[in-house]
Amino acid sequence: MEKGGILHYTNLISQLFEKISHFAFYPKIQILINKFYIRIFNINMEEFDTLQSYPTLNALFTRSLVKMRSFDKSEVAMIAPCDSVIMESGVCKENLAMQIKGKSYKIDDFIHHKIDENFFYVNFYLSPSDYHRFHAPVDLWVKKIAFIQGLLLPVNERSLYKNENLFIKNKRVVLECEDEFGNDLYYVAVGALNVGKIQINLESKIANLKESESFCYEKPIFVKKGDELGCFQMGSTIVMFSKNWEYNLKIKEKVLFGQQIAKYKG
Repeated sequence: MEKGGILHYTNLISQLFEKISHFAFYPKIQILINKFYIRIFNINMEEFDTLQSYPTLNALFTRSLVKMRSFDKSEVAMIAPCDSVIMESGVCKENLAMQIKGKSYKIDDFIHHKIDENFFYVNFYLSPSDYHRFHAPVDLWVKKIAFIQGLLLPVNERSLYKNENLFIKNKRVVLECEDEFGNDLYYVAVGALNVGKIQINLESKIANLKESESFCYEKPIFVKKGDELGCFQMGSTIVMFSKNWEYNLKIKEKVLFGQQIAKYKG
């Protein structure tokens, strides 16, 4: 959103794409459209339903796994929250994190909260070909959810280098949580071009909000490790800030939801 209430062109494009992706074409035509999308983005459909099961492109974008993946359920193991590529990771320093190498941003401007320098951040990039639902990486107690209105700039590698403070400019949802060991954990779903809506299962109204809004819980909501937190319409980014977890990740590494990515170090 720009000053004066005028929509940024990326928001307008995303609104148009949303309307098209929700339109149900004649079944035979829709199957052809689905096949074309799958071929263009080289999507592996082994874990998902048949093409006939998706009456719209949006249904295909937000497809669910037919069978839940197995993962380490021990409390000291953290799993990848989504199918994605690790675009950047590191230790937070002087209120700064990297959206990509050489491009820093202020953390408090991003999550609207100050954190100390013992936090570690990870940027998970979901491409258009990925499974677009995202999950809890550990057992979580959600204390607050903040929807922050913004632009819908692309979040691919080229755009991350081109646009300063991209994460701060874009629409996003910040989940302020606590892990099994009492450490704060911030889980941020960042919107992007063609991802006009971010669906959060705990607060379904967030998907249609026009203005920034926060939801605070006197009694934090428990979310079990592996449980679905929400989904994107297309590709986008999850940024996570955590404390006292030892990660084993490489930049540009492909990770899958359920894969162990860290161990608790206390």
